[in-house]
Amino acid sequence: MKRRRIGAIAATAFAVLAATACGGNSGQVVESVPVESTTQATLGAESDAGKEDVAQGEALEAEKGRFSQEDPSEYLKTYFDVEIGQDVDAASFSENLKKVAGGEAPAIEGGLTWMAALDGAVKAADYEELALSYPEEKAQGRLEAYGIEAAGLEGAQKAVLACALDVSLVTEADGKRAAAGEAFTPADEGRLLMQVADANGDGRNYLGMASDPDIYGKLDQAWNSFILFDDSQLSQVGKAAVEQGITTGYGIKSAAYDARFLPDLTLQYGHSDMKHARQLMGLLNSEGIDAKVQLEPKVSIYQYLLEWGPVPEPTPTYEVKEFDGLYLVYAVEYDLKLEFGNTGDMLRFDSVIQEFAKKNEGNEDAVGLIYGSWWQPLYSTVREGMPEDGYHAIFDCVVTNGMYSIHPFALPEDKDAVIDKLKELSGGLQVEAEQRYCNTAFYHYLKGEDYQ
Repeated sequence: MKRRRIGAIAATAFAVLAATACGGNSGQVVESVPVESTTQATLGAESDAGKEDVAQGEALEAEKGRFSQEDPSEYLKTYFDVEIGQDVDAASFSENLKKVAGGEAPAIEGGLTWMAALDGAVKAADYEELALSYPEEKAQGRLEAYGIEAAGLEGAQKAVLACALDVSLVTEADGKRAAAGEAFTPADEGRLLMQVADANGDGRNYLGMASDPDIYGKLDQAWNSFILFDDSQLSQVGKAAVEQGITTGYGIKSAAYDARFLPDLTLQYGHSDMKHARQLMGLLNSEGIDAKVQLEPKVSIYQYLLEWGPVPEPTPTYEVKEFDGLYLVYAVEYDLKLEFGNTGDMLRFDSVIQEFAKKNEGNEDAVGLIYGSWWQPLYSTVREGMPEDGYHAIFDCVVTNGMYSIHPFALPEDKDAVIDKLKELSGGLQVEAEQRYCNTAFYHYLKGEDYQ
């Protein structure tokens, strides 16, 4: 059983975001804005606060005793409840392997050596038959190609090692250590378990790094593949919520696109234009900020008012549906997930958006800003301890049905009432409130306090 975790992902709308509020395209509604259950963050500081942001980030880093992004221990703990101990043995490794790969993962018999661990990992990652297909001559040749001397290994062990190298379960350096009979350490266990998770499709799900030269084309290719999707049961709940005034709009997302990033280093940034996303990648590069990138589609659903004009013809990415006089827009948009390499970059993102990707009074024409900059951009995180002057608590009121979920937002003072009403409408579906922290401009939008 390979575990594709179906976490409640997110996007949503507490209210409909008109273009005059967000993007400035008069007469056109942009969306009921998004949010999700994984993370996003930024600090709400002025453009000259970058150094202060980094200092705050370092303080948070020290407080939490965080691992570096390259250490898999935190990821294994977050998604698989795996804790790597100071000592490793066959029993603990077997237990952890089952947590990562499922109950059918093999148990390690006898002592825990590199080769015993690799044999279990190859089977847990579904490469057993491939390993068995290596004749001894082929296995020997593959090991030689990696510069590995394997005179001390038996034929079956050579095949396992060659297979593990060919499918990238281990690096050449670790392959040489395994062949030499070196000790299998806790650090080795973490790396190998993470590789098994990735092989099974249960690790991060992302397009690449913001710094990758081809990230721009990958964003476009992903965006061009998105079309409208829906869940009939959730659609009924959402429609009733709009009819009853519980929310003016919401978003629906599919867990199939979940980035599965580390929540405490991730922010989610919602928008509707791909040209903006591509320019945002360039902006991050120009500011020396890198991050893992995933594009998650969401369908924003909000009320269409007939005074906006005739109902447009449907397309694969936009449709207006009529329900007994209630007209609802279904529009494909996206949440850009960014997992940063450190807390300082994550916090500095806010000041970068404030300076280069947010419209303000006096610059209505968005001079010096990237394309598609909004009055009230939206990014949020589930990370606790964000700077209070830049992030504000809201709730994502998530209703989940299998791999689909809808996400109306609520202010803290409205959360209980919204959750109670959604439970009444949900017919037994899972309903839960997830606390998130959104940027100041979007918080002002939800409060109705400031168009900026």
